Amino acid sequence: MTPRLLLTDVGWRVGSQQILEGVSFAAAPGELIALMGRNGAGKSTLLDLLAGMWQPCRGEVQLDDRPLHKWSSAERARKIGHLPQAIHPTAPFTVEQLVLMGRYPYADQWFESDADRAAVTRAMARCGCEHVRTRRVATLSGGERQRVLLAACLAQDAGLLLLDEPATFLDVDQQLHCFTLLREEAARGATCIAVTHDINLALTFCSRVIVLSDRTIAHDAQTAGALEHPEWLELFSSRLQITTTPEGQAWVCYR
Repeated sequence: MTPRLLLTDVGWRVGSQQILEGVSFAAAPGELIALMGRNGAGKSTLLDLLAGMWQPCRGEVQLDDRPLHKWSSAERARKIGHLPQAIHPTAPFTVEQLVLMGRYPYADQWFESDADRAAVTRAMARCGCEHVRTRRVATLSGGERQRVLLAACLAQDAGLLLLDEPATFLDVDQQLHCFTLLREEAARGATCIAVTHDINLALTFCSRVIVLSDRTIAHDAQTAGALEHPEWLELFSSRLQITTTPEGQAWVCYR
């Protein structure tokens, strides 16, 4: 299958500090990839590069066989849904207005269509935030706000979804629901890359795990083979070990 996303020897530095180097991988439609690593490994930086917020200092990112920097911002907005790590909206928008911003790439100037409104309603229902649609975003709890931001991202109907810790602030049930939604998006053909620190969420819902360490990719494998080479857990902590659930699924325990 032709990859939707292709990275070749991507590097990024800030001043004299090398953040990423030699990052190469391909991501195909239908994949839900967990992007993992310790704090400071460069996960958020990599997502920002994939979203086109910056151009790599070295190497190239291609989207649908075309260099990402050759896509216009309007074209990228239709192709890429990006949920950054920390957004704290302070403007006096309602929930519905914020989610509707996810449809801006398709809007005719400032006028939304029936299709836009339907996409917003559908996204809010999927994320369980339709009951707060008239609330001001600033009045929401952290978990409620995160679900609204995810709804705005899903309303874009983008082929590439980049989500930086999408389960932040969510309770356990909502974390499971969040990753279920991402798996549904992958099933419809989207390419989803989600940053998470929860290894068990990754093993349960994601099809593949990419781990960043020492500024580059240290581990890239299908989650189905997690038991075959468990030494990758050392990239996170020496206190982890993989076991299996009664159903035979890989599961990480703490020592």
